[in-house]
Amino acid sequence: MHAGQLAHKVTFQQPTNAVDDYGQPVPGGFDDVATVWAAIRPMGSSERLAASQMQSGQTHVITVRHSTALAAAIGSWRIAYGARTFGIVGLPRNPDEAGRWLVFDCVEKVNG
Repeated sequence: MHAGQLAHKVTFQQPTNAVDDYGQPVPGGFDDVATVWAAIRPMGSSERLAASQMQSGQTHVITVRHSTALAAAIGSWRIAYGARTFGIVGLPRNPDEAGRWLVFDCVEKVNG
């Protein structure tokens, strides 16, 4: 992966911890964690077949530079890219174990 391949500016978001007047969590809100450059790649047909066998529904792979904040991402987080939203499937991968990249398996969400 080369820096020039990181052509998409994306925002990682986590569910908000907002509560209403009665102390109950307010559903549906998200807070921005970080805005970074990323490579977004749709999955190939053989990758999609393997993902469907695992029932992950994965549609895209998103790669970013490694950061401690993003390494903590979990499945409740999402990635926003313009009007598109991607849900994170599982935990991020550090493919070369050198702490250079994080790879996120994602599913594109319809209507946010």
